[in-house]
Amino acid sequence: MKIKIGFFTGARSDYGVTKKLIKRLNDDEIFDVKIFVSGMHLLKKYGNTFEEITDDGFSIHKKINTYQEIAKDKRNEFSETLNKVFESIKNENLHVGYIVGDRIEAYGVALALHFLKIPILHYAGGQITKGAIDNIYRYNISNLAYLHFATIQTAYQRLINLPTVDPNKVYFTGSTAIDRIKDFLIKPININNLIEELTENNYVLMTFHPVTNSNENIALLMEYSIIKLLSLNLKVLITYPNNDTGVEKIIEVINKFSDNNRVIIKKNLGAEGYYSAIYNSKFVIGNSSSGIIEVPYFNKISINVGNRQEGRDTDSNVWNCKTDKTNLDSIFEKGELIKWKPSSTEGLYGEGNSCELISNIIRSDFEHINTK
Repeated sequence: MKIKIGFFTGARSDYGVTKKLIKRLNDDEIFDVKIFVSGMHLLKKYGNTFEEITDDGFSIHKKINTYQEIAKDKRNEFSETLNKVFESIKNENLHVGYIVGDRIEAYGVALALHFLKIPILHYAGGQITKGAIDNIYRYNISNLAYLHFATIQTAYQRLINLPTVDPNKVYFTGSTAIDRIKDFLIKPININNLIEELTENNYVLMTFHPVTNSNENIALLMEYSIIKLLSLNLKVLITYPNNDTGVEKIIEVINKFSDNNRVIIKKNLGAEGYYSAIYNSKFVIGNSSSGIIEVPYFNKISINVGNRQEGRDTDSNVWNCKTDKTNLDSIFEKGELIKWKPSSTEGLYGEGNSCELISNIIRSDFEHINTK
């Protein structure tokens, strides 16, 4: 009997870090992989990112519409996710469900699995992001989970110290995103093949998300950053934010520059396109977790603005910036002085063998399923 594993994805970010693992398990005859898509993936406003999944050759087992194009109260989005996922999977006979990270739709899925008594495999628990309310969701998912795959050693230590978590079910695997970065770097894609206005080192990649756990004016710093970059004769490639509370202010800033031919706006680059954008950029700026985890592995400097990611372990090539124009100016001066040349990455988030580790752990832990 095969191990039936459900992968639940609600946004481009969690799919991007998961797809190599999905492929590995999909190619392994012991697993029966089902992909369940919900959340932002199904919103036209954010680029219908579910299409990347089918473009990668995967079959979507079920689409579960949980969000509306016009943002609803988060309370409703959470309850819609919980209820609709529960109804969609209650007769699927899943052996395990795989959840990434910390978003509210991931928490809704976790509760649905919990109520159905389906063991939860949780990736990227144990981290801290003081500037995001997702902190709460992440730790609640960890409390519900059966197996834990930590992406960094400090997260591993936090998880094994939680009284509700079995330390024997916690593993430091590193980030599966690093596996994909290693593959990409073997044969990188030139950004000019994807966006003709851009060439290597003539632009900066920017991604800002709403800050949900403080009152900092991230939209103001985003606008100031764009103006600053344009004054340095650089182009700006902006990717869309997530749909957290406050997203409208960020989109308002993006729209202000929609007619500027030196500002390129993309709702969705896809995983490979996003890596190409990092690889060919001069540097990266924003407040996304990818700036902390992934960008250093491309040997690029990442400016992390504000406190959204406060608490995460950072590589020396991640430069933290307060939501203060003076501080941002000084960081730009520092970058110009060293011509944006980074130091070597510290490799905090693994060595690029995470998919192998995770698949072996799942196979080993669930061997008993085949004997039932």
